[in-house]
Amino acid sequence: MRESFSKTTTKKIVTAAFVFVGIAMAGAYQKSQSASLTNVSVTLSNSQLSFSGALAAGNTVGSSQVIIDTTTGDWPSTTSAQLVSADGTDDDVGIGNGSTISTYSITSIDSASTFNVTPVLASGDTEAGDIVIATRSATQTVRFTTANAIANGAIRILVPSVSNDADSQDGLPDAGNFDFSNSAPTVTCPTDLTGYDFVAGTASASAITIGSQDYHAFECRYSGAGAIGTPFDGTTNDAIVINDLINPAPKVAHTTGLADTYRIIVQHLNSSYSAQDSTTASIGVVEAVRVTASVAPQITFQISGIASGITACGVTTDVTTTAAGVPLGELSISAFTDAAQALAVSTNATNGYAVTVRANDQLGRNAAVCTGDNTGADCIPDSTGNNAAMSHTASDRWDSTTFKGFGFSLDNVNATGLTPVFEYDTTSGNCSGGTYCARQFADSEDSQAAQQIFSSTTVASDHNLYVCYRAIISATQAAGDYENHVIYTATATF
Repeated sequence: MRESFSKTTTKKIVTAAFVFVGIAMAGAYQKSQSASLTNVSVTLSNSQLSFSGALAAGNTVGSSQVIIDTTTGDWPSTTSAQLVSADGTDDDVGIGNGSTISTYSITSIDSASTFNVTPVLASGDTEAGDIVIATRSATQTVRFTTANAIANGAIRILVPSVSNDADSQDGLPDAGNFDFSNSAPTVTCPTDLTGYDFVAGTASASAITIGSQDYHAFECRYSGAGAIGTPFDGTTNDAIVINDLINPAPKVAHTTGLADTYRIIVQHLNSSYSAQDSTTASIGVVEAVRVTASVAPQITFQISGIASGITACGVTTDVTTTAAGVPLGELSISAFTDAAQALAVSTNATNGYAVTVRANDQLGRNAAVCTGDNTGADCIPDSTGNNAAMSHTASDRWDSTTFKGFGFSLDNVNATGLTPVFEYDTTSGNCSGGTYCARQFADSEDSQAAQQIFSSTTVASDHNLYVCYRAIISATQAAGDYENHVIYTATATF
């Protein structure tokens, strides 16, 4: 889970409840009192270290960059790598001077010493030595099997804490120990079963000292006779669950990637609160592994030929095209010649793409220049359509062979994902009532800008569109070979 700061020194920052990386295992059991509990394990839901560091010199008010102290030994946490959140979201950090802590969200990590945040650094949050913290809380699930039948007893879990009672429960990560947090964690005891009638669990900060180590105590007391070999394993019977303890910051001389290990003591107390059975389990807490990758901006655009006899733009193609050629062949004065090519686009651009088209000129005999809207015998003109309204920017109905020339139409064969500027079956405007809606190609020779023919506003996988070519000539068209060049351009917006 994630928690946000308020402007007080004792508020924790963010908690991540997600199993990421770590060690959660039964430790080397040591016999204490009369017997050892068996099958003892303690599992952390999030085995990631908390962060407890400080600002270095050079931070400025209004900057989004944070520079931390990376000198080994100065602070428990000395590398930005330890700020990676294990729950897959942007991490939060608290930055302050001891009397006030402000909350910031990390937007990127640049190096071991620098990372970027939002909002920008505020006044009072830039001085060298100001603390930088990020807490990770975890659920500890404790499983075990009893060794003895102990009447009216208790199960007590001991978790390492610092010796200073105030520091042990201030909500700030402690180096090498678990912080109780400034709002007490909870302990969930097992459901009642034969021999065990549990009362509500209790949690006490830094309550027990064994040797030189203090421990937080979590207790589940019960009435009843108890039993030998009762499994509290989370399956047969409930395990004991401790919520919201703050994971430690790194120990002194911590090695990045090497887990800091901690001993959790599980005790079975008698009615006098003496530990009759006791076993120690070991757990490990370690940094999350920051996996980084980059994806290059990509777009693929392909032109493919279409065979003759294929239906495209509502008509049957007369010739076979290739990726690089549209051989219309011998044109007729009384019937349309139809051909088509397929255009396909794929891109990972989050803002999509647009495809534009422009011809170098009209169809000229022997590739001669056709100046302006040349209608001479040596140029096949761009058609003006049935209503004389067709241009490179306006569509018109063109299904009558009375109107000569060259033009194109579009057929969206993808159905969804792409948006054509018009299609052959458009029946609005000048295309009303027609069976074939068309336009002229923009003409570079006539200084006409390339025109968009289809687009998408998001990523695309194999968006397909047919471009359909149509031509018919007048009786006075000069004999010879005609050609021009049509240029398609696909542009992605990243």
